[in-house]
Amino acid sequence: MPPASARIGRKPKRLYVRVAVYREPPTKRPPGERKRAKQAEALDGAGRLVASGELTGPKGDLLIFRAEDRAKAEFLLRGDPMRKAMEAEYLLLDWRPETIGSGVNIEPPPSRGSGRLTQLASVAIVVRDRAKAIEWYRDVLGFLVLDDDPESGFVQLGLGKGTTALSLVTPRREWGEPLYSETLRRAGVTTGILFRTDSVRALELRLRNAGATITQAASSEPWGWNVIRFTDPDSNEFLAFEVPAPKRGRRGAPARETDA
Repeated sequence: MPPASARIGRKPKRLYVRVAVYREPPTKRPPGERKRAKQAEALDGAGRLVASGELTGPKGDLLIFRAEDRAKAEFLLRGDPMRKAMEAEYLLLDWRPETIGSGVNIEPPPSRGSGRLTQLASVAIVVRDRAKAIEWYRDVLGFLVLDDDPESGFVQLGLGKGTTALSLVTPRREWGEPLYSETLRRAGVTTGILFRTDSVRALELRLRNAGATITQAASSEPWGWNVIRFTDPDSNEFLAFEVPAPKRGRRGAPARETDA
């Protein structure tokens, strides 16, 4: 592994994704496991590696790295053992996180242990009735229970694995004062949390059918978003927004925007 000083400097900004998807789940260990580990280590040592690991759905192997251009990306993968794996479909793709997002901080640190923030892991929401809150977030908003420990009261919910989780906090008297009262006062607030949805109108219908409180009905805002505000059973308020599709021109092309 090169010293940390060798990793400092300007890094290529273009991102490439190498995906190898198995046509059939392998019956034995994936091909070239040691070579793939060395390949990822070499890319990491050069400050190019963003992520690597196993894909679970569908089964396969993933490698995200930096390169100056596609030719350089191809060169870096010249010894990739997955390239010749007959049982896998091999793809090299340009990745543009500025348009599709990344979910994590992909900016490379100047060296290991630089203290950068890499991901927003969870956000705490104070609720009074733990069981009722879990049921509401799961059945009304469609969250998945990611972690649940009834004994300690710890529970995390998310919209999928690897996404930012909501940690539901239920105040307990055994915590003592002033912690119990201070935490309880944090229930029923405007959280400042924004959710993105594919349809605020459909979400409003779902919320109303569930008897949820809508504090601002679905509406279009001047900046272009469609938004809705609503609360959970403990009056914690959230905002959900939808970014409408661009208007289409006469022949299906996006309509041109004019300067005001």
